[in-house]
This record gives sequence, structure tokens and C-alpha cells, in this order.
Amino acid sequence: MNVRFQLLSRAKTILFQLLIAAAVMGLAATSIQLPGPGAYYSIIWLPSGFALALLLLLGHRVSVGIAVGLLGAAWLHTLELNTGDSQTATGTFLAILMSYGLAPFVAFHVFRQTPAEQSPLADYQTFLWLLGAITLASLCAALPVTYLIDTLAPDAGPGHPLNEIFLQAWFAHFLASITITPLILSLVREPMVSRIFHRPLEWVLWIAGLLFIVGLTQRDVLQGLFLLLPLMTWAATRFSLSGSMIAIAAATFTGLACIFFATSPEFVNGIDPLLGESLIAAMAGTSYYVRVILADRERVENSLESTVEERTRQLQITNFELKDEIFIREQAEKSFRRSSRHFRALFENTSNPIIVVDRSNAIRQWNSAAEALFGYSRDEALDRNLIDAFIPPAQRDELAWKITKVLNTGLTRDQIETEVNSFDGTPHTILWNLNRLQEEDDDHHVQLILIGQDISEIRETQNQLHYLAHYDVLTDTANRRLFEDRCRQAIASAMRHGHYCALIALDVDHFKRINDTLGHDAGDELLQELARRLQSNVREEDTIARLGGDEFAILLNQVNGAEGCEKVARSILNTITQPMRVPSGELVITSSIGITLAPVDGKSYDELLKNADMAMYRAKKAGRNNLQFFSSDMNDEMQRQMSLERELREALRGNQLDLYYQPTINARNGRVVALEALLRWRHPTRGLLSPADFMDIAEQTGQLQHLGEWVCHNACLQSRAIQAMSPSPVSVSINLSSRQYNHPQLAESLQTIIQDTHLDPNLFALEIDERVLSDRLEDTAATLNRLKALGITLVLDRFGSGLSSLRLLRELPFDQVKIDPELLEQAPKDENTAAIVHTLINLARQLSLTVAASGVQTAEEDAFLRAAGCHLLQGNRFCEPLSSSSLGEFFEEIRNGRELLPADQFSLSLPHGGPRPDRS
Repeated sequence: MNVRFQLLSRAKTILFQLLIAAAVMGLAATSIQLPGPGAYYSIIWLPSGFALALLLLLGHRVSVGIAVGLLGAAWLHTLELNTGDSQTATGTFLAILMSYGLAPFVAFHVFRQTPAEQSPLADYQTFLWLLGAITLASLCAALPVTYLIDTLAPDAGPGHPLNEIFLQAWFAHFLASITITPLILSLVREPMVSRIFHRPLEWVLWIAGLLFIVGLTQRDVLQGLFLLLPLMTWAATRFSLSGSMIAIAAATFTGLACIFFATSPEFVNGIDPLLGESLIAAMAGTSYYVRVILADRERVENSLESTVEERTRQLQITNFELKDEIFIREQAEKSFRRSSRHFRALFENTSNPIIVVDRSNAIRQWNSAAEALFGYSRDEALDRNLIDAFIPPAQRDELAWKITKVLNTGLTRDQIETEVNSFDGTPHTILWNLNRLQEEDDDHHVQLILIGQDISEIRETQNQLHYLAHYDVLTDTANRRLFEDRCRQAIASAMRHGHYCALIALDVDHFKRINDTLGHDAGDELLQELARRLQSNVREEDTIARLGGDEFAILLNQVNGAEGCEKVARSILNTITQPMRVPSGELVITSSIGITLAPVDGKSYDELLKNADMAMYRAKKAGRNNLQFFSSDMNDEMQRQMSLERELREALRGNQLDLYYQPTINARNGRVVALEALLRWRHPTRGLLSPADFMDIAEQTGQLQHLGEWVCHNACLQSRAIQAMSPSPVSVSINLSSRQYNHPQLAESLQTIIQDTHLDPNLFALEIDERVLSDRLEDTAATLNRLKALGITLVLDRFGSGLSSLRLLRELPFDQVKIDPELLEQAPKDENTAAIVHTLINLARQLSLTVAASGVQTAEEDAFLRAAGCHLLQGNRFCEPLSSSSLGEFFEEIRNGRELLPADQFSLSLPHGGPRPDRS
């Protein structure tokens, strides 16, 4: 698209240049045909004026077209002369071409030297410069023709001296340039015909006068020529610029025609043509000059009128502005008076205290709010020193510096917050805005205005918010956010200066039991007392924080290694174990403490806190009420536990868990009466794991409840399959952990599982460890009664391990008891233990409870239990735990006559009052 546009643009340019060349050649052909004193030149050379006008209008852009046209004109003129030999023709061609080209191009070049780059008709000075340029260019153009006639064609003009030939050639170019150039320039400047002929009657009269002159020249050419001057002057003074140029050009051409078309041959061949050309040239140039002067005067007059109108308009605008300014001043004065009244009312009635002081801090103005705040009237406060009279001593220097800075520097305003006491002694926090007051023409009497704002409530709220954001409300110790910030600063300082800092983590042993037994109020008092005791054992630069619940952390800043930490920790342990007063009496508590050092054990807060927690948990496992320093093996143990936790979650999702069942047999006939469900984990790398390997992790990570639900649900599902495989009904029992037992939705959850699995609740039993039963028998009895209402069997596991066995049997709805395996292990060897077991079995039998024993390993234990009257036996002596997949084979063996009781047991005699009938 761009190439096509460029080609089109070039074609237009070439066509334009060709049109110019054709016009130049046409005018040249016309000029050649006009009569003249000789064959080598015409009366007027029209291309000179046309080419000069184009150069003045369009510049060098038309030089190519003019040059081509002049070449063609010279060629035409040479052909017209028919000089004969080629050498003479070439000389003639070159001389004519030089004459044609010098006139327009020299005139254009000379005119371009004018300092004013504007149109030649713009003013008379520029027109005079154009006349000079045309005169010089015509002179240069006449020289080649004169030289041609003198050298190459001496017979071209017989009877004509060279000076006349030179003048006539000069007049040919001059008349063409002075006539055609202004005419074209004026038509371009004023092209409207209505402007050219806007006086038609005068035009008719002027044309009539021109015709009269033409008729007069038939009789006397010279007299007619003289009459052209007033006719040209008439046109120059009465017609428009373009109209006058047309009229003067017409008069010029008419005069030239009259000279060279005269009938008298002696007139034509004499000196009179040269005289006529000179007269016409002078009259035309003078007329053009007069018209340009008149145009310049009109322009100046118009400019003057415009200037006068502009000045008049400006004066009117200024007058209006003055009136507006007077009006604005009046309004400003009214507004000032109104603003003054408003300011005075605002100054007096605002609730903010406003005080004006001078350079010596003496009070100059004092509003009513300041009176109410300080209790001094205006008369009492004036001339007093504000700082000495009303500002607390601790803040006087700062306020004085602020006032001095605003009064004596480029600072125009500032702020300061001070504490003041009102006349009744109430403290207030005031935010003062200090602003400089200075008159523009007075640098000496500078005053300062203080505008106060009571921000006491805001500051109190901010302080409370800051306290709540950084401190524990209950114990007045740092919270987790503030503690973390101070720990990070202490760690950075320790690493920069090469010393140690320590982080201690501690919590109260069995704090939940204290809350459950004594209540939360007592627990809160215990935590407050604990915080006070911790504070008494650390330095001011150390930080105590309560991280949550009964968890505390202590930052020891700049300690002397492990020895210094251990000394502080031992002191804390000793202080904590001192008896503590609670509403119900005295209480002795213990705590477990973990210690880690920075930057030895870690270089970040998160790492140190994790290390301190690991050390604290190691202290708990070590028996509580002791302290442990962090070591790398703790981190390994933590990583192992985290890995086990992740694997346990995968086991729950990946069906890696399984239930094993250990039979419980009737001590009399060896029949299987129950199966105890035992959880097992088929670990992909560690093999079969018992609950002892992963139950602690499950409890710490919150997965114990999920595991318990899984065991209960799967035991109920498999119990239905067991009933189908067993020759007689077999009860399935599961063990409840402490967390499961204390779950508030235990009964509802069990009821839902039993209903979903469609299991007979009489074939389901719960084994509850005696040690997990709460001391609050009312709550325990309510929980067990809800379970009993479901129809399931309740078994008191590890019977005899606690001190409340008799009370539990009397008040709680158990159906069966299981002797504590630890007692059973010592009974065959120790008479006292044997007596205790006999007593427990007899007690349970008298209360109509079924007595079972688990963990039977040896024949001595078997014989002892049977002799003591135990109803049910369970242990590896009879049958090891069986996987759920092998139960079918196990019951098939039972049908085929497999005996679980060892053969030597049938010879043992049972005591009187054997086991009561089987309840399962």
C-alpha cells in the first residue's frame, strides 16, 4: 500500500512539472510570435514573469518544470531563427537559453536575500526589493542576446546600435516580470471575482478611457502613451489589489501593442519604440508601487484600527475587572467580618482547648474550653507562662523545644502529646497541634496557636488493645505473639554477639485433673500463682509467656550456658512444688520442664520451641517433676513419631488394620464363651504391630477416637459372622480407652453402630479399665447406666488394680470382673497376693458377678485360678489370639473335638460352689 501511494505521488509530481514546462513553452511560443525590433528578441518575454511568479509562490519545487520549459523555448526560438550551420545554431541556442534562464532565477535568488521572508506585495519595501531584483535579473538576461547579435549575427539588426539592442532586450524581460509576476501574485492572494470587480461602474468608465487612448494613439502614439499614466493611477487608487493589477497589466499590454502595431513605418523603425517601452515600464512600475503603498497603508490603517479596538476592548475588560475587584473586595470585607464573628464564636464555643502564646511562652488568648480544662479564667491565665504553669515537669523541655522550633524555623506546624491535670485533679492526655501565626508585614510579633484534643479515651483503648495483643489477661505474662518477637530478637543478638540464650517450656502435671476436681476457678488461681512464682525466679530482661492452657515458656536472655539454665530451672521446680493455697485447702503441684539453647540447638524461634517441647515431653515420660535438656536423639524420636503418625493415617485409609480375637473359655468344661477383640496393624515394613506400638501416637495426634470407632464397628460386623461360625452363641468384647470412655457421645455412638450392624446387644461386651473410672461416681454411674440400657455387657477390667474396687462393685452396674494380670502373676508365688486374689474372687461371686482372668500363661496360674473358683479363663496357655480370617478354621476344629483345656486339668478338683451358670 505504501509503495502504491509513493508511485502515485511521484506520478502527480511529474505531471505537475510537465504542465509547468508546457505552460512555459506556450508562453515562449506566444512571445516569439509577437513583433519586435529584431528576430532575436520580442517586445515582451512572457515566460520570465510567469517563471518568477511560480518560483516566488512554490520555491525550488518548480525549478525542474521551469528549466525543462525554458530548454524547449530556447529550442523553439533557435528553430525559428534557422541560423544554418550547427556551430552557429549551438551558440544561438546557448545564448538564448542563458537569456531565458537568467531573468527568473537571478530575480528569485536576489529577492530571497531580503531580510523579510514574506510576499512581495506585503509592503512597499518588499516590493521595492522585488523591483530591484527584476531590474538586475533583466540586465543579466539582456547580455547574452546582445552578445549573440554582436558576435554571431551582426546583420540581425542593421541601423540599431548595440546599446539600443541591449535596452530593448532588457525591457522585454523587465516588462514581462513587472507585469505578469505581480498580477499572478495578486490573483493568488485575492482570487474572488467579487473583490476584483466590486466597483463595476468605475470599471466601465476605466475601460472606456482605455479605448479612448487606443483611438488616440492612431493619431499620436506618444500623446496616447502619456495618457496611460493617469489611467493606471486611477486603477491603482480605486480598484482592489488584484483588480488594480489586472487593470495596470491591461494598460501596459495595450500601450505596447499601440507602439508596435502603429501604421507609421518611420515611427516603428525610429527611436520612438525604445522611448515608448521605457515610458510604459516606468508608468507600470510606478503604478504597481503606488498600489502596493496604498495596500500597505490600508494594512497599517486596519492594523491601527485593530489595535485601537483591541486597546478599547482591553480597557473595557480592565474596567469590568476593576468593578469586579471592587465588588469582590466588598464581598471579601463582608465575608471577613462574618468569618471574624464565626471564628470568635468557634474559638469561644469549641470543645477543644485553644491557647495562643508569644515567643516567651506567655499566654495571649485562652478560650472557654481551656478554662474548663485547667480551671483558670481568661483573666487569670493571661500573661502566665504556659509551660511552667500547666505542663508536667517531665514534658516541659520537649514542649519548649517544639514551640521554639515552630517559631524560629521554617517549620510552620508540629504536634506534641502531653499529660495535663484538670483543676479537679483528673489526668488527661492532650494532643496539641502547634501552628505558627505571623502577619505578612511583621516578622517580630510572631505568635503560636495551640489547639488541643483530648485523646485520653483513645490512648486508654490503644493501651488496652496493645495489652490484649501482647499479653495474657489471666496471668499478666506475654502471649505467644510477643514471646515470639522477643525470642527472635534474643536469637539475633546471641548470634551477633556470640553468647547464649535459652528457651524453657513447662506445663503443670495433671492440670486437667485439677480442673475437673477443683473447678476452673481454682485452676485459674493456680495459673496466676504459678506465673507469680515464675516471675520471682527470673530476671527483668527475661520473658515469661503463657502459650495456652497450662503451657508456659520462659526466655532466658544472655545465659551462661547449660549450667546457668539448669540452675534457673531447678529453682523453678523447687518453687513450683511449694504448697499452694486454693479455696479447698492446700495443693502441691509438679511440672515437667524442657530446655533448649540457642544457637547451639537451633537458630530460629520455631526450631527452638519445637526442641523445648520435645525435651518437656521427654521429662514427662521420665516420671514428671523433672527437667530435660534437648538432645539430637529427641529429634530423631520426634521424626519417628511423625512418620508413625503419617503411616497410621495411611493405615486407616489403606485397610492395614485388622482384628485378632482371643477366646475366653469356661473353666469347667472348656467351651468357648467369648472372644476379646484385639487391634493389630499389619505394617508394610515392620510387620504385625500391637496397640502398645502405636496407641500413644494415636492418642497424641487425635486419631484414637477414630481407631476406637473402627474397632467397634468392625467387631460388631464380624460378631454376626462369628455367630454363624460358632456352634454356640459367643460374646465379642472390646476394650475402651480413657478418651473413648469420657467421650460425651459414647452411648449414642454405640447405639448407632449396633443398629447399623443389626447385632444382638447381648452378644456385645465393653471392657472398662478400673483405673479410667472417675472419682465422681455420680457421673460414672450415669454413663454406665446409659450403656447398660443398650443391653450390652459391662466388664470391669484389671479388677483389684485400684483402691476403690469394693465401692465400684457395690454402686456400678457391672456384669463381670477381670482379675488384674499383675496380681495373677504374683499369686502362685506370694501368699499375701494369693489371699487378695481369693478375696476378690469370693467378693465378686457373692455379688453374683462372673469372674474372669486374662493373661493365663502357666499351669500354676491355671491351677490357682480354678482352685480359687474363677469362672472364665483367657490366655496363651489355652489359645493365642487368632486373626479374623482364621476364626472359621478355629470353630471348625472345635466342632471336630478340639479341646482348649490342657489334659492334666481334668484331674483337678473344683472347690465347693463351682462357677455359676454361664451368662453368655
